[in-house]
Amino acid sequence: MSESEKRPKDQLKAHIRAQNQALILETAERVFARQGLAKTTTQTIANEAGLPKANIHYYYRSKKDLLEAVLEQIMQAWLESVSRFNSEDGPKVNLTRYISEKMDQSRLRPNASKVFAMALIGEEPFVLDFLRQYFVEELKKEQAIIASWVEAGLMKPVPVEHLFISMWALTQTYADFGAQVKILLDKEELAEADFEEAKRFVTQMVLQVCGVEYSL
Repeated sequence: MSESEKRPKDQLKAHIRAQNQALILETAERVFARQGLAKTTTQTIANEAGLPKANIHYYYRSKKDLLEAVLEQIMQAWLESVSRFNSEDGPKVNLTRYISEKMDQSRLRPNASKVFAMALIGEEPFVLDFLRQYFVEELKKEQAIIASWVEAGLMKPVPVEHLFISMWALTQTYADFGAQVKILLDKEELAEADFEEAKRFVTQMVLQVCGVEYSL
């Protein structure tokens, strides 16, 4: 078979592989979030994905490998969907945008947030290593930018680590503890308007702590 004849077949195989992996990861994220990391089995994921269990293990040798692939996809998506701080825009624009994007993550991918939280609670080494490798480095960059805003008198000095821990908690709780939020708001499901209201409240609270003027 010539190289030109092989190419379409190779492309088809790659397409099928990508489709199967996307389906498996999407299904695994949903099942892990619903059943928990310990109770989830690859058989359950296969059943829900409509694939033979052998297909799951063709791409991922074990449940641990599959969980790590799900977590890697989640964390990579988070890194890509949250804008890095831009010193020229100042604290108000950057903090408002950051909170908005984090809240959007909770609204659009609540299962991802739940799986990540479960892995953190269980102190999964893969997640801890990822946080040390990427998030700590990113935080150092944000610290330098925030220090420049403080020096310029654009905001009050705040403990940056606790600022980010608080913003993560205030935004991710709408996914991780969505059931509690729905009970307190007396809602069957949270609407986009509920998240927008939460954005405004959390943004106002954070900006006030930072000594930055807030206006609707």
